[in-house]
Amino acid sequence: MEYSGAFLQLYREEGWYLERTVHYIGRVGLDYVKKKILEDEAGRKALWERLQFALDGEPDPWFESSQAQVDVRQFTPLTV
Repeated sequence: MEYSGAFLQLYREEGWYLERTVHYIGRVGLDYVKKKILEDEAGRKALWERLQFALDGEPDPWFESSQAQVDVRQFTPLTV
């Protein structure tokens, strides 16, 4: 979770408005992202902490699926 969250925070901070993650990676380069996320442990942890701070207090829409008006039939296995 820390790695993916750190990437999302990096993208939130550096991505352009309405830019998709694939285009962000294409613009800055995969090596840059790997350097920031995989090689820089302190930087990764800082990105993760900033994401957690941004999400603090936000309700989890999947916590109570009945209140989130989620059709749970989408999660039932299909028989083939």
